[in-house]
Amino acid sequence: MNSNHLNRTLLRTVGAGWVAFAIAALAIRTVFAAPDVTLLVDRSYCEPSQWQAVAEQYADLYQQHQRGSITISATIFFSDLGEETSDQVLTPEAFQDLTTYGRPSPDRQAALEASHPQAQRLSCAP
Repeated sequence: MNSNHLNRTLLRTVGAGWVAFAIAALAIRTVFAAPDVTLLVDRSYCEPSQWQAVAEQYADLYQQHQRGSITISATIFFSDLGEETSDQVLTPEAFQDLTTYGRPSPDRQAALEASHPQAQRLSCAP
């Protein structure tokens, strides 16, 4: 047999294997993707002990994000004084150091929950 023919056959076989591997990896990544989570964080004023409880909830979500169970896609901080969106995922220490300000804003909260129906809310208020 001709060695050029064997080389071409080998290259086709290896190439087809790599293409199949890439397709399988893409399919697995798509099927088993971690769900995206948007966090709505009510930063209206609350006592430091209450904010500590909110920070602990965030730390649990952050750990899930680190393990790949979820993907924190955005964090939206809000109060009656306005809202701020962060695409960066804060560390639990940075989150705990945030200050609270303003008053609760039920209207803003309702609007945010309507525009982000799958969002998870973190708040000092029950």
